[in-house]
Amino acid sequence: MQACSGTNAGLMGQGFQADGVADSLPVQTLSTVAQDSGCDQNCSTQLVHFTGPLWCSFMAYIVRRQSVYYLNLRLPKHLFPNRHTLRISLRVRERQAALYLATSLAQQVSSHLNEHPLTPPETLRMLCVQWCTSSPRPTPRAAPQQTMGPTVKPTSGGPTLATLSRHYIEEGKRGGTWRQGSIDDVERALADLFELMGDMPAIAFDAQQARLLKERLSRCPQYFGLRPEFKGKTLKQVVETGSTYKTITAVTINNRLRKLTAFMNWCKANGYVTDNPLAGMKVMTGSAKEARLSFDRSDLATLLSHEALRKEARKHPWRYWLPLMGRATGARLEELCQLRIDDFTEQQGIQCIRIDDSREGQNLKNTSSRRILPIHPALLELGLLQHVESVKASGADRVFPELDAVRGKLGHAPSKWFGRYKTKLGITDSRKTFHSFRHTLIDDLRDAGVQDSLIKRIAGHEDGAVTFSIYGSRSPLMAMAEALKIIDLPT
Repeated sequence: MQACSGTNAGLMGQGFQADGVADSLPVQTLSTVAQDSGCDQNCSTQLVHFTGPLWCSFMAYIVRRQSVYYLNLRLPKHLFPNRHTLRISLRVRERQAALYLATSLAQQVSSHLNEHPLTPPETLRMLCVQWCTSSPRPTPRAAPQQTMGPTVKPTSGGPTLATLSRHYIEEGKRGGTWRQGSIDDVERALADLFELMGDMPAIAFDAQQARLLKERLSRCPQYFGLRPEFKGKTLKQVVETGSTYKTITAVTINNRLRKLTAFMNWCKANGYVTDNPLAGMKVMTGSAKEARLSFDRSDLATLLSHEALRKEARKHPWRYWLPLMGRATGARLEELCQLRIDDFTEQQGIQCIRIDDSREGQNLKNTSSRRILPIHPALLELGLLQHVESVKASGADRVFPELDAVRGKLGHAPSKWFGRYKTKLGITDSRKTFHSFRHTLIDDLRDAGVQDSLIKRIAGHEDGAVTFSIYGSRSPLMAMAEALKIIDLPT
């Protein structure tokens, strides 16, 4: 993220109570800042000038995205010439708690760099996550209780959902069940549950409560924590107003319900409840085919114009390469954003890209997504491998090192940018997104008569008829390379 500028809001040196021990923050200069061109949403940002040892001084930003705070550390350029910003989810929604944790992390990063200045960025990120998890949370100031209608009081009837949710999260973390992005998603879903329904004994959450939760989720606004018209209101108050606003999508609702269903399954498996009222519950949606449209030839010519892409790439190289790679590979956006330098390889005499999840920060939709893709000749002609070599020479390990993960997703900023880019070029249909490159490639291969099992191999789809594995048998790279030559790409 780029540095934001703002007017000085004064000095702050507040004390917090953490686990019963008074702990004072060092004096910081805080500036309230406006959204800049590097912000992809309306985000609330605070700039913290942190003063550490002179040789490793840095600044830290706390950024609120969809009501969750993140810490952005601007790393010293002389220590990290290829990685200027480190983003860590603080996993808190209160600004004061975020400031407390941000200051604590900044102090620990400064102390660590003082002793270990050659620490790699990814190691530093892991340490930050560990420090954040182990840091005591400040006790928030008591807020006046607002009357929001009848709720079940968690006074009797066994453990409450809030208590069980803490055990559930702790067990998932201990067992390594979830990656960091999944932890954030689970915590967000649980937060929505308690904001919309309140806490209650687990046995009190019955079918009626489950239906009410689904109904309220369906009325949740998009970007609730960022919209100024909702400032000072709880999520439950907003959904009960009956006001008109853009709500979260059916896909988002069902994702929340899946996370909460898994939690209730855990409660049932551990004997806290006898039934899961959320089992099978979801809102009806159209098919994936209806949700995303393919690009037509006119769309592709507009989106992949070298002149338009080069203009966009003046700020970030990935703006040039990602649309071209999406068109030529049909890979998912996140699969492309997380590519490493060593994911570019030569096999059977063919230049290839490896789609994998073997390295830290790499995630795949499922095991079928793990595959090898021949590189389209047009990408080679445009200089993709030369770009990879130049990034490698800079010392970076990812092909697009300037991308920072948001809630565990490196594709967050590219997705937002592509939406603005296509709209600016006159492609306004909301069903046409970056994922439409994938649909377009599949449609083109089918129209050309390519065998369906080979298309599924290229796309990373499951196919019961295909018995060979990328790592267990010889991959049909030659056939895949010939099939991909069908895809038109401007050079």
